[in-house]
Amino acid sequence: MDIEEALETAGSWGRFQKFMLLMSFVAGIPNAFASIHFVFSQYEPHHHCSYPEEFANYSTNRNGSTQQIVSTIIPLELNDKNEWVASRCKIYDRNYSKYPVKLWPQYFKSDNSSATTNCNDGVTWNSPSTENTAVMDFSMICENDWKAPVAVSLYQFGKMLGALSGLSGDWYGRRSMFSISSVMQVVFQAICALSWNYTVYCISNVGVGLFSLTNFILCFVLVNEVTGVRWRSVIGISSFFGYNFGYCCLALFAYAFQRWRIFVGVMSAAGALLYFPCCWFCPESPRWLAQQGRSDDAIRCLRRIAKQNNREKQFVEALRNANNHVTCKGNVSSTGVVETTRVLFKSGIAARFCAIAYGWLITSSVYYAFTIYSTDFSTDRFLNCLFGGLAETPAYLAVFPLMNYLGRPRTALLLMTLCGISGIVLPFIPAGLPSTSTFFAILGKASVSAVWYVWCSMSCEIVPTLHRSAALSICSAAARIGSFSTPYLMYTRKYNYFAPNVAMGIGTILSGILGITYVPETLGVSIPDTPQEARQNKRFFGCNIFKSFPKTTSQAGSRIPATEEERETIIQ
Repeated sequence: MDIEEALETAGSWGRFQKFMLLMSFVAGIPNAFASIHFVFSQYEPHHHCSYPEEFANYSTNRNGSTQQIVSTIIPLELNDKNEWVASRCKIYDRNYSKYPVKLWPQYFKSDNSSATTNCNDGVTWNSPSTENTAVMDFSMICENDWKAPVAVSLYQFGKMLGALSGLSGDWYGRRSMFSISSVMQVVFQAICALSWNYTVYCISNVGVGLFSLTNFILCFVLVNEVTGVRWRSVIGISSFFGYNFGYCCLALFAYAFQRWRIFVGVMSAAGALLYFPCCWFCPESPRWLAQQGRSDDAIRCLRRIAKQNNREKQFVEALRNANNHVTCKGNVSSTGVVETTRVLFKSGIAARFCAIAYGWLITSSVYYAFTIYSTDFSTDRFLNCLFGGLAETPAYLAVFPLMNYLGRPRTALLLMTLCGISGIVLPFIPAGLPSTSTFFAILGKASVSAVWYVWCSMSCEIVPTLHRSAALSICSAAARIGSFSTPYLMYTRKYNYFAPNVAMGIGTILSGILGITYVPETLGVSIPDTPQEARQNKRFFGCNIFKSFPKTTSQAGSRIPATEEERETIIQ
């Protein structure tokens, strides 16, 4: 009996798949904690160079305003919006002890022509005593402001390593590697909370990035492999809803725990509580077991599915008619690095795979730009995070019917175009139109959030089973290149405020065009088990986005015939 038929007989949508939907939702929550915590743990409170000791003593005995005197100490500078503001990292280089404090305005000019120097006597933080961030603990400011983007980039580097380690899911199984990566993510988050210096902080973030992406990929692949064609979109998007729920909860946790070590520690504990039942009850993929030639193990998993779906009697009867054997159509190939490279880049699916990988890259870059660096939702960072998470909810609700009506490539084109236009327009909106900025920020954030799921679905649906985790891993590695570059790209706003938005906007629209051109439509098509089946899908839109395709699957969910013999049998 073929694995696709076995899954349909055991039940492609029943109590088991509903449990997997819940597991996917729960497992997605801690991934948001790992990805978005930088918004709060690396928040930079307002600060300035510490005032001279003479002024500190003087100001404590004065009830009136001392702003005129302060202007002789702190110079003005242009910010990235071309506005004059008090400098955070410079102080006038003057001999303040030469004159009494009250005479400083008379003898010292408040202009930018005077020499300045760095904060040699340290900085003063203008923040509540209950607030503490990693930026404050590890001095990620002024001449050390490179430390903050480096920490984020190292986290993204860890995610890139995690993407590549997702290959292990094709070698050692989905369940075992999901469990190991979940435990290690929690451990490294705890180390992050206990970091005693900047080096340990960076290393722990690499570990968190590595294992958080590994378990996310494997969970997404697993739930797709145990679900029938009709319900694949529903169960696959559940992990994104879980991520979105964690995103919104993160703002509430950050508001409750404003000392970053406690905040990250609470995230680690919450992750442990959520991952434990997922690891304990998570099954292995019967599709992966069958492709590995482990027919008996696959049958045990399928019987478990059938029992939970109240279809054990039908499954046992069908299995008896198939001589108690479950197989996969086509030849079972190896899963080594060389074979995976050959299948993805030399077996006729290279163009479609590269188009999807580029979509991942640009989507990741834009997503993190909206998530970490945008303040267009609210000037309050807690509300900004909450509204950013809430903006994703209707996006995920809308993308499901869009994918089922327009298909995968057309939905990607629509969402990437909306996101690209929003990103380009945002920096050109005048400061006096906050509601307009909020509208385009929400539109862009919602579009880029929704298209994540489209790219993930297409990645799973064009690649054969034994290379599916590897494909998602390589695409995720491409995405990390995008997110790795985001901090530095946004850093260029200091020199040209509009350049990052325009560059990312153009790249985003281009990715949608590449997707519609090179990626075939997979709506209603069973996920392929072999390279032959993957190549068989030729349903390309090209320049005609209004093209329609005949249905290629039956109600039972049989796949596109992979060989000439199969097609001749069906015709006869």
